[in-house]
Amino acid sequence: MNRFFTLIFVLIVLTVCVGFFRGWFSMTTSRENLSEKLDIHFQVDKSKMQQDANKVEEKTKALLGTDKDDRLSPQ
Repeated sequence: MNRFFTLIFVLIVLTVCVGFFRGWFSMTTSRENLSEKLDIHFQVDKSKMQQDANKVEEKTKALLGTDKDDRLSPQ
């Protein structure tokens, strides 16, 4: 069971790292001069994630030589 949680944790860390590298996530900070407050803003770019997912889908289709319509057509 411990290995399962370790695997899940590693997958989450890898996803976050790839997400920051690919521009899916961004984080900005700002500090107020008069107080000790630190604001942290975390943003998710869903359109960038969708673009990358579409690219992966297109490359997979080209690699496998399949088309979406082939799977949907009755045999």
